[in-house]
Amino acid sequence: MTNRLALHAFLMLLGVFCCSRIKAQTADTLRLSLSDAEKMLLQKNIPLLAQRYNIDSAKAGVITARLYDNPQVTFENVLYSHTEQKWFDFGYEGENTLQVTQLFKLAGQRNKAVKLAQSGVKMSEYQFFDLLRTLRFSLCDNFYDLYYKQKSLATYGSQISFLQQVVKVFEAQKAMGNIAPKEIIRLKSLLYDLQHDELQLRQDVQQTQSDLALLIRIPATAVIIPELPATDHLPAASGFSYGALLDTAMHNRYDLKIAQENVNYNNLNLRLQKSMAVPDMQLGFSYDKQGNFERNYNGLNISMPLPFFNRNQGNIKVAKATLESSKLQLDGQQDQLEHEVMNSMKEALATEKLLQEFDPGFENDYTAMMAEIEKNYKLHNIGLLEFIDLYDAYRNNVLKMNELKYDRLSALEKLNFTTGSLIFHP
Repeated sequence: MTNRLALHAFLMLLGVFCCSRIKAQTADTLRLSLSDAEKMLLQKNIPLLAQRYNIDSAKAGVITARLYDNPQVTFENVLYSHTEQKWFDFGYEGENTLQVTQLFKLAGQRNKAVKLAQSGVKMSEYQFFDLLRTLRFSLCDNFYDLYYKQKSLATYGSQISFLQQVVKVFEAQKAMGNIAPKEIIRLKSLLYDLQHDELQLRQDVQQTQSDLALLIRIPATAVIIPELPATDHLPAASGFSYGALLDTAMHNRYDLKIAQENVNYNNLNLRLQKSMAVPDMQLGFSYDKQGNFERNYNGLNISMPLPFFNRNQGNIKVAKATLESSKLQLDGQQDQLEHEVMNSMKEALATEKLLQEFDPGFENDYTAMMAEIEKNYKLHNIGLLEFIDLYDAYRNNVLKMNELKYDRLSALEKLNFTTGSLIFHP
């Protein structure tokens, strides 16, 4: 009975250990959909979170611009009265003065500064959305790239596994003198080539996975398995005209909005600098207990610098030059946008046309044919050279097809990127 209880306890502990090992292994595997990845990008991406703080900082600048200057108070009391022979004489015969002044900015300087700060907030918000556009494109591109590279890696894995089995069987046949040594050597050469290519592809997969993981901030130890939804329903790029895509880009590209707002910002800054040529006025009240021509003197004073020399000429000239420069940058941004939309449209049309020329059933037919070829080669119904040629052709076909499918989705995402909208999205 004791032995049975001990055996039962051992089996339970073994089961718990195995389950914990399985959980530890599966915990490092993350099956990820594109929509979930986009949510994680919004919630966790560090550059995006940092840009949000820049918006808050710009909004704080508006608060600062709205504030009035603080009044200034000056109080003076006699340190030592020789008449009364007292230190700090606050009595009836003691002398003290009080002065209160307030600075007033003229020519609408405060309102212009507020509008300038509000324009800065707009640019910070536009920069956030433009950064989001860039990061989202990088996320989708890496997601698609990883998905199809993993499919290609699976193709390498199945072919390497098959060749390893064939080599093992043929080694046994060679030992019995049924197989020529040159056939084994040729098969091993093909196997080593496949393993080398698989190693390079695996390194590419690791780099792509690392880039994707960094964007959504998941642990470096996690293995991402992208789950791509059906892409057959995506609208065809040929259904959109260049004019329509360009018009969409003009309304949605935040880098263009940044350039436009930058012109507005510099125009507001020029108006502010011109208003600062008007001197500020300082209004004050003064009180003198007994140091003036009469006791308890009260006075109202107004002061203003005379703009004889400094009329803010230098800053006005700098603001004018900056405004003209920003107008040129806006023109350049518009030109660049037009070329980007055209190039991305041509790329999408080219990949779409090439993909449409392929027979939808070709892939499945080819895969079924290769299964028959592998079977016939094991039975020696086809020769080594024919087998190797067909094997290379199949592998290249699968890799090129995966690459073409990735190119198509990548080209559509470039159209999304250049137009600043989600026209093509699974």
